[in-house]
Amino acid sequence: MILIILILAVIAFIYFNVIPKKGYMPLAIISLLIAVLSIAGIVAHDYNHYGMKTQTITVKKELVSSASPQLPVLLYQPLGNGTEKIYLYKTKNTDKKPTPIKTDKTHASMKTAAKPSMTIKTERYVFSNGWNQFLFGWFGHNNELKHREYTFNVPKNWKVLSIKQAKSLQKQMAKRAAMMKKMQQMKK
Repeated sequence: MILIILILAVIAFIYFNVIPKKGYMPLAIISLLIAVLSIAGIVAHDYNHYGMKTQTITVKKELVSSASPQLPVLLYQPLGNGTEKIYLYKTKNTDKKPTPIKTDKTHASMKTAAKPSMTIKTERYVFSNGWNQFLFGWFGHNNELKHREYTFNVPKNWKVLSIKQAKSLQKQMAKRAAMMKKMQQMKK
């Protein structure tokens, strides 16, 4: 709606300046002022989310091992030079594949806890009232993601491994199982 107000104010300003009549100068100044305020409102909304507030939603979920129920691990995939990590988690043992965390405007952290769980804190921009939604609704910024934070609460007996480390561990466990089987056959 603010775009329509801007267009109408500019048209009014041009009209009141092209057709000079007595008493049109104050109307031209008022329409110019409305146009300038509309532009300032659009810029403030675009850069600083003017007319919006931050809404925070926190969800807590239980975690199960990312690999197998017998091996309590939380897996991650390193990005770039390894400082950034995409964690892969499961909330149920029936999940076939672990779910990766979202990467857009995201931060992940680890904490030690008694029970494995995960907290997802999501902050989104929403309109502060109906008037602001009426003015700026066309820009599509409602429910825009501001920030998402994952906090993984992992017990001390859990390991946090990269996918590469988990595959290496899996190979070592397979070798040990084969060796144990051979030793049992030799005993018989």
